[in-house]
Amino acid sequence: MKKNTSPLPPLTTKETAVLQFIETELTQKGISPSYQEICDHFGFASYNSVQNYLKQLSNKGYVHIPQNQKRAIQILFSAQDFKKDLIERLNISAEPSMGSTLGQSSFDREDHSKVLPIPFLGRVAAGVPIERIHENEFINIPASLIKSAKDHFALQVEGDSMIDEGIFDGDTLVVQSQKAARDGDLVVASVDNEATVKKYFFKVRPDKPEMGKLIELRPANPRLKSMWYSPAQVEIKGLVKALFRTYQS
Repeated sequence: MKKNTSPLPPLTTKETAVLQFIETELTQKGISPSYQEICDHFGFASYNSVQNYLKQLSNKGYVHIPQNQKRAIQILFSAQDFKKDLIERLNISAEPSMGSTLGQSSFDREDHSKVLPIPFLGRVAAGVPIERIHENEFINIPASLIKSAKDHFALQVEGDSMIDEGIFDGDTLVVQSQKAARDGDLVVASVDNEATVKKYFFKVRPDKPEMGKLIELRPANPRLKSMWYSPAQVEIKGLVKALFRTYQS
């Protein structure tokens, strides 16, 4: 891989997921995945999605794709390189915080002005609603990601219902606490006192128009269906603002 001489451009969660999958296939099989394998792994509807993500990764300098060659994707920078680059530029440590039960590396403090502690409230399902609250636990995040620790909290994801949004089991979400959402927002919502992360929509259910407008909590996994609730059943906890993932060496 190349030696980085300038700041790496940030990746979206989906771009990171595609890059990580390519890395894993290269490491385990010694050959890059085919477009079909990438398409199947993420459940994309067509090769166009694969081509778009690879083009984005190429434009950002993370991969090189030789023309007219199959299974020839070359990794220039790994999915972990951006995290390392960010840590170096922020001059902070990536050691786990004391007392954390996340099971993941979190950004620790070397310079109090460059990281912010936010409460870790437990686990949120990207499948079936679930919530486990842990008291007096915090996770440190780069101050560049949020303006203030006030009204922010962290949750760890369980399940795979949001994989097409690049959210995987074990990821840690940074959530801005608020009670309202707009169509298309990625929210943490509470249903019957149990939390879930989904896309939010307020609309008429096509197969039951007589029920009027309902809240649709939509997964991002083609195997799963939306959940529909009356507005009285759903409490918005906040909007997902950032995501952390630890890559095993």
